Amino acid sequence: MSETKKNITATEMIEVIERTHSQYGDKFCSKTKTTDLNGQDAFIFDNKNFKVVKSPDYNTIFNKANGRFDRFGQSEEDDPIVAIASEIADIEIVSGGNCLGHCNFCYKCNNIASPKKVMTLEQFKEVFFRLPKMITQIAFGITDIYANPDFFKIMEFCRENGVVPNYTTHGIDLDKDAVEKTAKLCGAVAVSIVKKEKSYDAIKAFTDTGMKQVNVHYMLSDLSYDGAFALVDDVKKDERLSKLNAIVFLQYKDKNPHSKHHSLLSIEKYRKLIDYCEKNKVNYGMDSCSAGIFLESIKGREDEKRMEQCVDSCESLRMSVYINSECKVFPCSFCEKTPGWEEGINILEHKDFNEIWHHPRVEEWRKRLIGTMVNGCCHCPIYNLKSEK
Repeated sequence: MSETKKNITATEMIEVIERTHSQYGDKFCSKTKTTDLNGQDAFIFDNKNFKVVKSPDYNTIFNKANGRFDRFGQSEEDDPIVAIASEIADIEIVSGGNCLGHCNFCYKCNNIASPKKVMTLEQFKEVFFRLPKMITQIAFGITDIYANPDFFKIMEFCRENGVVPNYTTHGIDLDKDAVEKTAKLCGAVAVSIVKKEKSYDAIKAFTDTGMKQVNVHYMLSDLSYDGAFALVDDVKKDERLSKLNAIVFLQYKDKNPHSKHHSLLSIEKYRKLIDYCEKNKVNYGMDSCSAGIFLESIKGREDEKRMEQCVDSCESLRMSVYINSECKVFPCSFCEKTPGWEEGINILEHKDFNEIWHHPRVEEWRKRLIGTMVNGCCHCPIYNLKSEK
């Protein structure tokens, strides 16, 4: 493998992996044959260090060690609009049950007494074996750390089957055992700032294990905007946050009718915030729901083209899949119970993921989403996230 030590392109890397597999076979990595969206042969190469998909029109490289993910089409300049199957999965394994977070912006309304629904380990296995083999990561949706008694067993199962898990926690009920298991099993973990002292302590507990991908998930709305600046200040001065990887800003969606929060749509305000992060040398990122306002806020910058590579716009059922605690598929967690998606597609009623990925409802959604694309950026068909000058 000496060829890989020099700086090579993603295309060359895939060629090296393919040649090495031809020489050493499954001792180097497994190889699975599938088909792309055009019915052409596609191959998945997988070992403990990477997962690669190669086809004429769609190619990916996922580094399991550092989380780097590259995607391209016929050439490295091409950016595929739809994956041949889901690259990542967002799976809710517990909902309801009066979460300790009591977040006033919770769109799941987990902050009120409601029946707890749990996806068991056995149910998760049934879901997992229907997922495409090219799945690289699973982001788990939880309430409290121990709300689902199978949580860590589920993540162990993922690791045993070549998939990297991650999750977001409020940190309120985090203990030493959970920290140690998270460091062993997860490629990344995020902490939502709910109760500041508990959340900051949780961040320090994770980074003290040596975890590199420890992030803050900060819900950005009109009401939480000023708090984002205070958080940046804390990253600079609070020792507990000294090894934080990044603040990830999550765009608020107006799903919870009882919440006083609303989406932050001002380009000027968003630009001011990311400028403040950069001025203070604090790493930041954003969810795909923020792609539109982020791209507008960087227009005219010298590094605009480079910065455009830092965000993917809405990938719901283009590149990703969401599955709720009842094993039902939706475009994303925010689409649940919205018009047209009052009910999801039960993945357990289908023999494999191809039936889901090419389901008429999924194809209809995908067409609708791609129809919103402007200059390569898909815009939410459900919520008004259109940025304002």
